[in-house]
Parts: sequence; C-alpha cells; structure tokens
Amino acid sequence: MPIAPRLCLDPDGYFCRGEKRLIPVGVNYWPASCGVEMWQRWPEEEIQHDLDVVVGLGLNSVRFFLRWQDFEPDPGAYDEAALARLEQFLSWCRDRGLLAQPSLFVGWMSGGTFWPRWKGERNAFADPYMVDRAASYAGRIAEVVAPYDACLLGLDQGNELCCLTDSREAPPDAVVAWCRQVNEAIRGAYPGCVIISGNEQNQILNDTGWRLGNQPGTDLYSMHAYPVPSWHSVPFDGMTDPLCQSLLPLYTKIARAFGPVMVQEFGTIATFGWRQQDSYLRAMLPAAWEAGANGFLWWCLRDIHARVHPYVKNNFESTLGLVDAEDRVKPGLEYYIEFTTSLRDRPAPDRRGNVALYLPKHYYPRDNQENPGNDPRQLSRWLVMANYLLQRLGYRVEIVRGDLVRSDRPIATEISTIVVPGALLCADEADALDAWVRRGGHLVWHGPDPVNWGWAYVRLLGARPVDYRAARQVKVALGGDVWEVNAFPRNARIELEPDGAEVLARDDTGLPAVLRHAAGRGRVTYATGVIEESAAAVAGDRQRRDRWQRWYAAMLS
Repeated sequence: MPIAPRLCLDPDGYFCRGEKRLIPVGVNYWPASCGVEMWQRWPEEEIQHDLDVVVGLGLNSVRFFLRWQDFEPDPGAYDEAALARLEQFLSWCRDRGLLAQPSLFVGWMSGGTFWPRWKGERNAFADPYMVDRAASYAGRIAEVVAPYDACLLGLDQGNELCCLTDSREAPPDAVVAWCRQVNEAIRGAYPGCVIISGNEQNQILNDTGWRLGNQPGTDLYSMHAYPVPSWHSVPFDGMTDPLCQSLLPLYTKIARAFGPVMVQEFGTIATFGWRQQDSYLRAMLPAAWEAGANGFLWWCLRDIHARVHPYVKNNFESTLGLVDAEDRVKPGLEYYIEFTTSLRDRPAPDRRGNVALYLPKHYYPRDNQENPGNDPRQLSRWLVMANYLLQRLGYRVEIVRGDLVRSDRPIATEISTIVVPGALLCADEADALDAWVRRGGHLVWHGPDPVNWGWAYVRLLGARPVDYRAARQVKVALGGDVWEVNAFPRNARIELEPDGAEVLARDDTGLPAVLRHAAGRGRVTYATGVIEESAAAVAGDRQRRDRWQRWYAAMLS
C-alpha cells in the first residue's frame, strides 16, 4: 500500500497532503466516564466507540491530551504502560482514518492545574531543571508518536499554557527560550513534525509571555475562545449579540497576521438553548473561516461525568459535549456539522479588506522598555470595538502590523484606510504612517499620544500641543449628533493649536476635539479622545453601543 504524503502546511497556511488541501474538522477529547484520568483508567471500549462516533459525524480530527505526570511520574522515568496506551490510541485513529493531535503538556485543563508532583515550587518555564525535563519529555513523546506520522495532525505543545501562573511569573524571554528548546527537542526526534502552540485568546488580551510573532519553532498558532463575557475584554449581551459573534473571528484575524492559525478549541459553553447556540455558530464560524482559520475543533465530544478534579468544581464541563448520550448531535449544534461539510468544497477566502486596524509595533509591555505604554488588556478592548463598528458599517477589516511598517517599506497600496483605535505610537511609527498618508492613504486615529507629540506627530497631524488639561467627560457635536467623550490617552485632554489641520469639531469647553489634516495626496482625521473606550463602556447595551457606528461613519466619510 502506498504511504500517504505527510500532512504539512502550504504557502497559504492551510494543511495539505501533497497537492490536496485538507481542512481539519473535529473535536477535543476526553472520555465521559473519566475525563482527565483517561490514561490511568483507560476505558478501551468507550474510547473506541467514541472514535467511531467522530467518524460517523463526518469529522476527521481528534485533539487529545497527555498529562505529564501520567507519562513521567518520576524525573526521567517514563511509564511504559502509558506510552503503550498512547500508541494504541494512535493506532485506533489510524485504523479509522482520523487525524490525531496529541497535546503534550497539560498544565492547565478545564480550570484545573496539573503538574508532576516532583515539579514542586519550580517555575515550569524559567527553572533550568524543569526546562530540561520538559524538553526531554517532549522528545520522548515525539519519538513514540513519529511512526504514526501518516495520521498525525502535528504535535500540540500543550493546552493553554498561557493561562498558567508560571507563564505570567516567568520572564517573557524565558517563555520564548522554553518554546524554542521544546520545539527543537520535538524535531530532533521527529523531523518535519508540524508544531502548534495550543494557546488561546490570552495571546491577545494579556502579556503572558506567549506573544504572537515570538513562539520560535512553532509552525502555526492556535486560537481558543468561548462566548462568556468575563473571559473577554468587553462585555456583550449573550450568544445572539453580534459583538459576541465577532470576537473569535477577530482574534483569529489578528493571529493570522503573524502566521497560519487553527481554531483549535471553541464551543458554546451553554448547550441547552437551541436558538442561542444556532445563532452564534451560524455567524461566528463563517466569519472565523473568512478571517483565515485553517481548521476547527469543537470542545468537546461528550459531556464529562467524572466526579474528579477539576469537574467537581467546574461542573459545566458535564454539559459541553457536541453529542448526547445516544450519540446524537445536540439541538442547536447541528450547524457545526453542516459547516464542516461545506468546507470540503469551499475555496480559501480572500482576506484582504478595504480598511485595516493598526496593531502597534510595541504591543506587549513586560520587559520591553520601548513600549510607550500600550497594555494588551486595554488595547484589545479598543480593537474589538473598532472591528465591530467597522463591520457593522459594512467594511471588510484586515490587520496592519506596526512592527512590519517603516517609512521606507510602503504599506500595501490596496489598503486605502487605516484606523488606529487608541494605540500609543512611537515616532518611527508616525513617520511610517506619514509616508503612507502622503502617498494617498486615509488615517483615522482616536487618541494620539500626548507624550509622543513631537515633530513626527506635528508633521503627520498638522497641530501642536499647547497645554494638557484635566481629563473629564466632554460633549462633541459630529455627524449631526452630540457625543459624550470620557476617555483620553494617559488621562490627559490635550489642547491643540492647528498648524495646517482643520478643526472639524470642538468640545463643549471650546478645545479642538476632531481635526483633519491634508498631507500630500492623503489625509488624517483624528480625535483627541479614545472613542472606542466610550463605546466599550456601554458594550453590553446593544442600542447605546451601536449608536457609535454613526461617529465612525462621520470619521471615515
């Protein structure tokens, strides 16, 4: 029998076998009876039945998880029984034509933290002993799985490592070094292996050390997200809210600006409401595909009924399954199967937009003296609102990375409008945007940085700062309406004297609040306040939030 070509990534970031594109669609998996205790209890008949169910649904992929303590209970001593069970699982996937994606490190799972007991108080990412042990373990697992190359959907570094306290406490450079060393160990044992990061939206919402653009040796990014307001930087009004439905596609789009990305985990959390689930999936999934996702894995195949940690304290895991006890897709989740079936013949999307959101050169702050003050939690909140309002106005939105933009490296000419939603930009970024504007671009900027308002800003914005006033709520008339603006960069309301710019609107104290500057063949339209924060403050109220579309329409017109 001829050997199937290895699964790899094509130049456009999609999986392929040889010349044929392949879209991984499937589920994340633990057995319902035992959950995280799978490798200890090993319910063979249940597992094989579940794999048959996955095949019967028309899905092709299964992501599953290796608890480190189950495979290396003592330092350097691997459990041969667990390794044999891993091979058995892979053989069952191979026999059914399923792609398997093992997740190597389960430090975080379903709200619980899992480490080998011998880790003690050492930091998993910063302690040299733990890093060496992690690399050795990753290499050993890679050695075991490599013979099953034909049925592997690559290797996953671990489940949501960015959620771990150890990630937040380790220096970012230590996380980067861990990533490099573990990936090198994997490839030393399994050359050509596709490696995915296994992380989620905290790569965008916070600075956990797992930074987009700096996960060396990783072939593609993963994105996970769920429709729970407290897990995001903005509130929203449930699964039927278009703002909620825009979040995972936006995170995917941002990650896709740095490389290929898989929606490796997603779901609805609540699986009892047909209308809510169906509405969310019908809007979110096509949008995530259009954003550039190259695969989709539901969390999870079944409800977990095990009465063990972490399910006894996070018992919603007993309701998250795609199928019920009779192996039927739950009401309201059928669209996932419909969507995955449609991907077989769906062409790759055209991800180009007619307006771009600007991602600043210095997005992450920890141990980064060049960051002028951007905070991912705050900035992601504003990016979310800008993306949402632009899409509501009918724009196709893409991402421009500030770290790739220089005054001598032109921004793509097909991008006619760039929006900067509250980001603090350094002088070199202002220079690059000035060069782009003068070639004919339209820059819309909310909240230019008063601290960075030097000559580069003066050239770009056509105004000089003459004073810094107390930040307080003001009213601004624009586009036939009156707006309350209550957020200003660095908590300072800058007073400007135009130097070539035209004042479009003043606030109710008489200060210029919205200005337009014609520069070369282009123009800059900007407001001194961070408008996205005013919208985010009422994001859970659909009517008050959506009113801000009219502000955006006025700024872009």
